[in-house]
Amino acid sequence: MTPITKINWLRGSSTWLILLLSTFILSGCDKLFEKADPKSDQVEQEKAPEVNEANLLSAANLFAYTQLSEALSHAQTLDRVIASFLHHPNPLSLKECQDAWVKTYHAYLKASHFYQVPRFEKPQFIEQNQTYEDVHLLLDMWPIEGGYIDYLPGYPLSGIINDMTLKISESSLLEQHGFSEFSYASVGFHPLEFLLFGEEGKRSARDFIPKENSIEVASIDADSQDQNGDDLSMDEKDAELQANAQDDQAVQQIKPQNHNRRREYVRILSALLVSNLQKLVDRWEPAHGYYAKAWRHPETNPSLTRLYQVTINRLQTDIYAQHISPLLVAEELDEFRSPYSNTDMKNIVAMVEGVQAWWSYENSVQTELVIHQPELAKDIEKQFKAILARLNKAPENSVKASLKKRETTFKLVQADFVKLLEMLYASAEVIGVRLQPLPLSHE
Repeated sequence: MTPITKINWLRGSSTWLILLLSTFILSGCDKLFEKADPKSDQVEQEKAPEVNEANLLSAANLFAYTQLSEALSHAQTLDRVIASFLHHPNPLSLKECQDAWVKTYHAYLKASHFYQVPRFEKPQFIEQNQTYEDVHLLLDMWPIEGGYIDYLPGYPLSGIINDMTLKISESSLLEQHGFSEFSYASVGFHPLEFLLFGEEGKRSARDFIPKENSIEVASIDADSQDQNGDDLSMDEKDAELQANAQDDQAVQQIKPQNHNRRREYVRILSALLVSNLQKLVDRWEPAHGYYAKAWRHPETNPSLTRLYQVTINRLQTDIYAQHISPLLVAEELDEFRSPYSNTDMKNIVAMVEGVQAWWSYENSVQTELVIHQPELAKDIEKQFKAILARLNKAPENSVKASLKKRETTFKLVQADFVKLLEMLYASAEVIGVRLQPLPLSHE
């Protein structure tokens, strides 16, 4: 993926940051972004408690390694389930694939934000376009265009699968990833989601039965070559219009083609998930992983402040701005993560659970906060539970519900999020972490 593609993807995913600003102002939460009085820095530094930064960074390392290892384990299970499904495609085995995909993706979501932690990358990773951010974009690039991958209702021959000029191979699919638009993703969780679930979750197991095409795919374009309309008489134009209408009707009746290409595509995507997750697990391996070793040198690598900032970014930008805020302001929602599996609410829950799990991990921030201000630590724990309780009660189809219905559910979630963010900013002050106000746009 080119640097321009990465920038476009990041810009596309920050659409809701402007909405976040207005929401916070309306909620009376602009205090979260007030800059600290420089005159008070010296006093606060004198009052700042001693925090075992080495323990906190070690806890973060272990959390990332453990959570990504869980995601890898689920991905390996998904790969086996897909192999079984392709051996004998049927609705029950397709459902097993779909369930395994959900488990794998949610396991990854719980630690996916760690790619944002600044670090010195190994030169080899940079040269090979295999930095943490590169690997993350190969795993979780969204939103995507399903029609870039496979057929859609009314367009039975769309997508890479039906483009006979493209070879279905790992190298070819990687070349097509983010080819010209950030939504043109060809590898990762979401292209696999589309292939397993289909448009509106209506994928048929029959699409994966190994068989040859029932039509000559390559001949369709050749038979519909345009002619110069100026050279046609009125009768000829009427005949052409009628023929085109008949062609449209014929196209509508075309059943899914290229089953064998679709089968191979799914195999490759599943294998790539396993290999990319394995890379991250290896890099976080506590004893020998490159990131784990770099983590032990905070003077040149991520400090507690940076790690804390990423945690705030996860809640305030990734979850609140990109997911909660749109539910309260947008009539139609077309830029969420998982429209095909209809699991966007579960995605939000998984992301919040990931932050909560890291926060309360052994020897993590919660441990330090309990030492220095136990009441605040207890309040934060309660606030996480309150948010998760509300999210788990929200209808799974909330993304497709009317704005009015969504407002009823998510105004309370919004208020809970704002309260949690206030607590987290306060906790940073307690343990002596100086956070920077988050940018509200990437213009």
